[in-house]
Parts: sequence; C-alpha cells; structure tokens
Amino acid sequence: MQIKKSDRHYLGIAMPAALEGLFMVLLSSVDIIMVGVLGTTAIAAVSIFTQPRMMLLCVVRSVASVLTLLTARKFGQEKLQEVPALLARTLFCMVLLMGFLHLAFFLYLEGILSWMGAEEEYMTAALSYGDIALLGVFLTTLSTVLQAVQLGYGHTKQVMSANVQGNVVNIIGNALFIFGLGPFPELGVVGAAVGTVLGTSWTLFITGYQFKNSNWIRWSSFWPTKAYFQEFLPVFAGIFSEQGFERLGMVIYTRMVAELGTAAYAVHAICMNFCDFYYCFAGGLGKANMVLAGHAHGAGDWSYWQRQLRAGLKWSFLFSLLSFICTYVFREEIFSIYSHEAALLPLGALIMAFVAAVSFPEAHAMVCAGVLRGSGRTSQVAAYSFVSIAFLRPLVTAFFLQVLDWGLAGAWLALAIDQSMRAVCASFLLWRVWRNRPQVACDG
Repeated sequence: MQIKKSDRHYLGIAMPAALEGLFMVLLSSVDIIMVGVLGTTAIAAVSIFTQPRMMLLCVVRSVASVLTLLTARKFGQEKLQEVPALLARTLFCMVLLMGFLHLAFFLYLEGILSWMGAEEEYMTAALSYGDIALLGVFLTTLSTVLQAVQLGYGHTKQVMSANVQGNVVNIIGNALFIFGLGPFPELGVVGAAVGTVLGTSWTLFITGYQFKNSNWIRWSSFWPTKAYFQEFLPVFAGIFSEQGFERLGMVIYTRMVAELGTAAYAVHAICMNFCDFYYCFAGGLGKANMVLAGHAHGAGDWSYWQRQLRAGLKWSFLFSLLSFICTYVFREEIFSIYSHEAALLPLGALIMAFVAAVSFPEAHAMVCAGVLRGSGRTSQVAAYSFVSIAFLRPLVTAFFLQVLDWGLAGAWLALAIDQSMRAVCASFLLWRVWRNRPQVACDG
C-alpha cells in the first residue's frame, strides 16, 4: 500500500500520540498482571480503584483537552506568544482544584470504594493500595497539564518519551516492591501502589525537564484573568460534559458488574484492562485528529482539514482490523497472561471476543469525535455522549443483567452497543460538517 505525503504527516503526529496512550494503560496493566500472581482478591482490590482514579482524571483530561485544543488553534492562527500565559494560569488553577479533590478522596476513600461496589473481602487491600496510589494520580495531573501544550504544538514524540520512561520505572518499582526483590521489602498490593508513584514521579520529572530545555515555553503571570476564563470556560463546558457523562455511565456500569461477584468482576477487570490498550491507542489517534483539525480551524484551511480526516479514518480502520485479528486469535493466551486460574478461562475467552469486536466502533468514534472537537463542535460530542453512555448503556446493561440474566456477557454486549451508537452519531455529525460549506468547519 502506497503511503501518501498526507499519510506520513498524519502518522508522524498520530503514532507517537497513539503509542503514548498505549504505554499509559500499560501502567495499570503491569499492576494487574504482577498483582495477579497474588490471587483474584488482589486483582479486584487494585482494579476497583480504577473508577476513583478515572473520576479524578475526568477533570484533568477535560482541562488538558481544552488546553490542547486552544494551543492547536493558536498554532494555526500563529499566536504562539499567548500560549505561555495560558499554560501558567491553567496549571495554577489545577493545582488548587485537584489538591482539594485529592484530599477529599483521601479522607472518604472507603465510602467511595464501597459505593463503587467494593466487597469486604478485598476492601482492606483496596484501601492500602488506593491511599498511596492517589499521590500518583496527583502527579499525573501535573504531567497531563504540561503535556497538553506539547500535544497542541504537535510534539507528540516528547509526550511519548516521558510516558514510556515513566512506565519503565513503574515496572521496575513493581518488581522490587510487590515481590521484595533484593533488599527491598515484599509489600504485595501496597508495592504496586509504590511502583505507580515512582513511575508517575519520573514522568513528571522528565516532562518538566523537557519544558526547561524548550525555547518555546516562557512562563508568564499565573494569576487567571477575566479574559482567560472567557476563552477557557466555554470550551471546557462542552468537553467536561462529555467526559463527565462518560465517567458517570462507567461508574454506574462498573457498579452493576461488580455486583456479579468477585470472580466475574475479576474477569471483567482483566478484559477491560486489555481492552484499554487499544482504546487508549485509538484515543491517541483521536487526539492527533483533534490537534490537526484545530490547526486547520485556526488557519481556516479546509483542504488540510479534509486530508487529515481521510488519513485518520483510513488508518483507524487498518489498526482496528489488526487489533481484532490479534485479539480474537490469541484471546485465550492473552487472558492467561493476566490470570493463572483455569476456572476463569472459559468466561475470559468469551469476553475477549467482545474486546476484539469493539475495536472497530471505538476507534472510528474516537477519530470522528477528535475532528469534531477540533472543529469547534465540543457540545455536539457531549450531547451524544450523554445519550449513549450515561443513559443508554446503564439501561441496556440493567436489562441484560437483571431481566435476561445474561451475566458478564450481557454487560459486554451493552458496552458494544454503546460504542457502536457513539460511532454512528459521530459519523453523522461529521458528515454534516463535511457536506456544508468549508467555512462551517473552520469558523469559530
């Protein structure tokens, strides 16, 4: 297959972003794979903290997406001198806000985990993990905000480099503190949290070092102004609504799955964790399309907008096809990497087939949503996200679990329906943008 110039340009930005997403999910995967040696309850204890972590990161990623989008637009408009003040003010606000939220989560973590569906069987282990892992989430907050500007410029290789290094440190920390290698203590589940903190600390250090040695970053006044909020909040409202609806739907969904029992939830956690590999890879493609659409939006370049959209759709399909084949063919072997309990394998292999199938709609939806955001359609993405994940998925899941009694397979069928609905909605909205006159996609 011939790779065009537009494809090479797209892949030059998209692949580092996609691989960065892949390595980010590796952080949590390493925890589960290594903790899996300790048994099913250990897997559940580490996995149940995923939802509190994602609730906090929902705010962080929303802010980071706004920062990336605004930076990309200023890049297209050639107003890069405005970016340093935008970053400094955003970072100041996030330190205050997320510091307060992390303190609240630390004080009320047991109640939060209980509400998420955590069982007494593994609550103590979940708390010992979560109390330490919260620090890692806060460090990730700082890294994510800084990296948002790098993404807006299209410097995806720097982001990938920092996160890859952080994951390597995390793996080493896990090995040392979970199993007590050499002079280090054997901490079990707590060791996984220590490894996470070490990894996120290194990512933040490297990201800060990249900024220190970049001549395109100049720190300005950190105090937010009225003009800052007028520019930032309208975009944030749409993106945070989307992220919030997704997180609300996932919390309700996870709670219903957790009620199926420890064994079923352990299978779900393993399969969801592996599903996140391609989901985050596709998320990187979506980020790249948002940045490129933002560049075109700022510059008013309709032809560039079209070329990058075509490249995004083509490559997302090819990557999805590869993901589907590999996951479906090796589903039993993949599941066995996470769990050595033979009794879980039949159900695990079935759910892994769902993981393979959702590769197509999730990647397509990510790319289309990225282009919509970059084209100023954040409220539209938020609207269909609310209907699909916060409303449709919980209802369909409840019907499959409580009425039809389909168990974990029903929960994953509901997830597949949700992903497909979002792909259809995003495609329709993007088709409307494509159909209209060029200025529709590039007007603010």
